[in-house]
Amino acid sequence: MSRCSVPRSVVVAAVVALAAASPATALAAGTADAATVESGVLSVDVTGPGAATERGGVYYVWADEPATVEVTVGDYLGDSATYYADYDVRLTESREASYSEEVDSSLAVTTVTLGELATTDADLTLEPREAELEPGRHTLYATMYSAQASGNSRRDDRAVTVHVINKGGDLDADGLSNANELSLGTDFRDDDTDGDDLEDGSEVHQFGTDPTDPDTDDDGVRDDEEVRAGTDYGDADTDADSLDDRSELAGNTSAIEADADLDGLPDALEVQLGTDPNDRDTDSDGLTDLTEYRDTGTDPLDADTDGDGLDDGIELRRYGSNPTAVDSDADGIPDGEEVLRGTDPTVPNDAANAADEAGAFDWSVYYPLAHLQRALT
Repeated sequence: MSRCSVPRSVVVAAVVALAAASPATALAAGTADAATVESGVLSVDVTGPGAATERGGVYYVWADEPATVEVTVGDYLGDSATYYADYDVRLTESREASYSEEVDSSLAVTTVTLGELATTDADLTLEPREAELEPGRHTLYATMYSAQASGNSRRDDRAVTVHVINKGGDLDADGLSNANELSLGTDFRDDDTDGDDLEDGSEVHQFGTDPTDPDTDDDGVRDDEEVRAGTDYGDADTDADSLDDRSELAGNTSAIEADADLDGLPDALEVQLGTDPNDRDTDSDGLTDLTEYRDTGTDPLDADTDGDGLDDGIELRRYGSNPTAVDSDADGIPDGEEVLRGTDPTVPNDAANAADEAGAFDWSVYYPLAHLQRALT
């Protein structure tokens, strides 16, 4: 039932890529054993410059560029008494059991010649704008017809879903064009590709973050959290204090200031020392943490380093006594007791009196009184 190719009066030009130019080589290009032969429309794919991408079985095509609809077809056993048969392959918007070449509504059509058990690819060129396919989703049909005396009858078909989009359009309304999204690797159907609560367009144009990665700097803090915190979403340690943003935001240090309390000690060092990075004077003794760490040798975590009942700051600034020595003048009387007596803790008393007083000193009574005195001052 070999016949001539059908005339092509179509909206869109069609080209056919055959396995070979002659029937003999066409057969060799795609023959199969009779037990495994597949007939009809075997597969449909969309390629070419107009093919934007495929997502979930839907082919997205550019409105203003041609796409190639590749239809793989297989011969039907017994169709050809001369070993070769001609088939029409059409692309249409509706299923048609038969069609007339005089009144053809094909978007694209071509003729292929198949040897018995052979397969081949029919490439149909689809140009959405010329075919008057508006932007949006369309179900098209790739159909294989065999010629009959009474007309062209359908042998098999397969539906293919295409979605026509414009390059300059913005399908998901996220501020990025469809073409830009494909080049960036973002999903033009989803305004927030990486799910970090920042729209793709904002990530690209406003923040400079990666719209395909919810944590651009891989510091364990999502980009949207960094935006709210004011940290650098491109730097794992915004304030360069050796503490990463994640630990600082989760703890009690500042992720944007290397020295949150401005006491001269970097937050990282305060964490090591155990001092409060948000309090200049952790132990509230009147001396800054930096002064105690660097200058006085006192404990920034203990208001009374030497335990004599006087705060370190009071010893240094009011009495001039040594905050690291219980008895600054070594006269046998603790500094706190001398303050209560009205004597100078930096000037030794009479040795005999000092010895008598030291022997009579009751520490169990002194400490409550001394701490009361410290609290009052």
